[in-house]
This record gives sequence, structure tokens and C-alpha cells, in this order.
Amino acid sequence: MECAELLRKVRIVINEAVDDNDVSLLSVDTRSLDDSILELLPRAVLFVQSNKGVNAGCVNSRTVTPSALDITVDEDGVGELLLPDDFVSLVSLQLAGWQSPACRMYAHSSREAFWQQNEYTRAGCCRPVCVEAFTSGGKRCARLFPLPDGEGAVPKHFIYEAAFNAEEGLNGYENGMVDAVVYKCASLLYTMFERYDAANAMLSLALAACDAQSGKKE
Repeated sequence: MECAELLRKVRIVINEAVDDNDVSLLSVDTRSLDDSILELLPRAVLFVQSNKGVNAGCVNSRTVTPSALDITVDEDGVGELLLPDDFVSLVSLQLAGWQSPACRMYAHSSREAFWQQNEYTRAGCCRPVCVEAFTSGGKRCARLFPLPDGEGAVPKHFIYEAAFNAEEGLNGYENGMVDAVVYKCASLLYTMFERYDAANAMLSLALAACDAQSGKKE
């Protein structure tokens, strides 16, 4: 979905005009409403990606061609896959030697990451594990457990949720995710103009649309 369509949807939600001749949220010394919306859309997308429910689906997903992926092996014999600069969260990653894909990236300080340090609790090919970490050069990577031998280490697919880019628009989204982004963007916009009751109402709609837990924080 192109940015122009997202802008139109946000304007409809806040019940504003198509142009800036008579917009209640603006004063004569502010930027155009579209500029404000464009500035807030990345935060709105990230909020939905971070707060959507388990079964809510993807928002702004990207698929990387397997041939473009390069897996290296660190000094401990663990496979490392460099993450794209716009990487937000893992959707699905599978190596040829894995019996199932990994659909979650665990933090380096998590219990699951700690288990990978022990050969008796380390993941196997039936239930592989990805741990987010940094290479020796300081770049973000996914540590892959286990790393199969030979051709088994070749990637089959890699899908991830990306940070929002206005030039590319919103891609790879499930039903309800666009509404969640639009409502959250409207909430941020109302907050910017200190319309807090309206902002809270839009936030509630955003959380309902992405089936998130209301207790999560921005």
C-alpha cells in the first residue's frame, strides 16, 4: 500500500479535509498535516509490530532471496546470518537441514539463548532456534542453532518484518494490520496536538485492531 493511500486513510479517520484549507488540528505556523502524518507513520508501524497479538499476522514483511543470504561460522562453530538494516522482527527462517522453520528471534539474554550454550539443552533440527546477537564487527546478526553440515546450512527462505519506509509504502500485511497502523498514527497525531481524549480513543481502536494486550507499552 502506497503512502498516499495511508495518508488518505488517516485523514478519513481524523475526519479532516483532503487539503489544508480548513484543518482543525493545524494553525497557521505549523507544517502541513501530511508532513506530520508521514513523520509519525514509522512509529505507528513499529508500535503495531511490537504489540500485535500472536495470531494477528504480519505487517510490512519482506522476503529475502536465499541466494542473497550469507551464513558465516564464528569461532565457536555457531552459524551467523547478518540481519538487514531495516530488520524489526523475524517471521520465518529455514535452513535446508532444518525440519521446520524458526519463527521467532530470541534476545541474547533470554532463557532460550542460555540453553544454546549447553550441548544437552541446545536446539535440534526439528525445533531450531534463532538468537539475536552482534558479530565481532558490531553488526546485528542471527545466531543459528543448530547449524547443519554442508548443504544443510543453505537457507531455504527468510521472511522478516521491516521498519517502515515511506518510499516503499506498507507491504506484506494481514487483514486488520492497516487499520491498526492508521488508528495508531491518528493517536500519535492527536497527542502531538494535545487532544488526549481523542488520542486515547484511537489508541484503544489500534490495540483492538491488532489484537494486542492493552498492558504493553509503546
